[in-house]
Amino acid sequence: MKRLFPLLLATLAASLPQWAQTTSSSALQPPSLPVMLSYEYWPQQFVQFLGTELPYSMIQLGENATGKTPVYDLILTEQSSGRRIHYTNSDDVLLSAKATGSEAHKVEIRFQSDDAASTGSVSMLRLTLADGQPLIWRFVQGSDVSERGSGMLPLPQMPLPTLAYREEGAVAGEGTALQIGQTTSAAAVWKEMSQPPYFIAYHGAYTVNAQRLVFLQGDQKWTVLSAPTSLAPGQAWELESPGGLHRTLRVESITGNEVVLSGSEQSDRFVHFAVSATYAAGVWKVESIRYSPVKEGDKHYIDVRFQPAIAPDAKQVELEITAGKKTLLATAVIALSGPAEDRVGSLAFKKPDWLSKKSITVETKNSTTAIEQIANL
Repeated sequence: MKRLFPLLLATLAASLPQWAQTTSSSALQPPSLPVMLSYEYWPQQFVQFLGTELPYSMIQLGENATGKTPVYDLILTEQSSGRRIHYTNSDDVLLSAKATGSEAHKVEIRFQSDDAASTGSVSMLRLTLADGQPLIWRFVQGSDVSERGSGMLPLPQMPLPTLAYREEGAVAGEGTALQIGQTTSAAAVWKEMSQPPYFIAYHGAYTVNAQRLVFLQGDQKWTVLSAPTSLAPGQAWELESPGGLHRTLRVESITGNEVVLSGSEQSDRFVHFAVSATYAAGVWKVESIRYSPVKEGDKHYIDVRFQPAIAPDAKQVELEITAGKKTLLATAVIALSGPAEDRVGSLAFKKPDWLSKKSITVETKNSTTAIEQIANL
């Protein structure tokens, strides 16, 4: 049976904020980024875009069946605010979602799916919402999975800048519908994707290898629990947030001034990130950060590259985001100002067109024992 892989775990799950030194004067400070990012990877994903019958604009389901017990993350996006509400059977997903300010509930989730993910395959999900209403979602696959369903999914309606990339996919078919209580929202015909009378698509999608990168807003606070006093492979920084999230940044390799670091979140064991940077005379220059799943990360990843490299004296950098080796997702410009202990980065997107009007500003306040980042659209 093909499975979903939910990694809309916390919106902090794969972000890299600017870090702080410990109270030790000899402790090293790791590299930093002037943006707050969240990365998700789902080997499989179901989505339905909803009509006006319900107070939600979209429903999305992720499933991770790699362990003994499948982990589910159902997300309902509100019509009015764009706020995403999580329903999960996982303590880790619950912790991560709440730590970023999202509403999240731990519930029993029943999910069944046909073994063959082909045209006509049916998947059924059932759970009870926080207000006691039953939710039933029926997803019918409307086409075979192929590379024709690949590419970036435009999401101009999302309040946060969001890049969603699909490696392979299929559209939803007739009969796809969400029922909450006594109200049903059936998937409407997707005119832009249909070729009547030979092929009719409906507003929804099934994806194989779905990746998503989100530029976050809000307030992140971290305490530095420990930091290395020398830069050597195996040395690590440990940080913790008030919400209970724990993050590790570890030195993987050093070649001359070139350093590769890996990062992971304790509550998100399925994804990680790698930072490529140089370190000389106590100064970091970050060249790129790569987000990927732990499993087969060399096949599925998103790169965020900076030109010139992010450095304490940088005033403006170009940002380029790609999926895999060739697929360009977005470009942007980041203007930087202020001293290292209170720095402001203002990001404005250039491509794609539907993101070009979105921008976000991040202020990073750094002390010897704590770090706070405040991002505003």
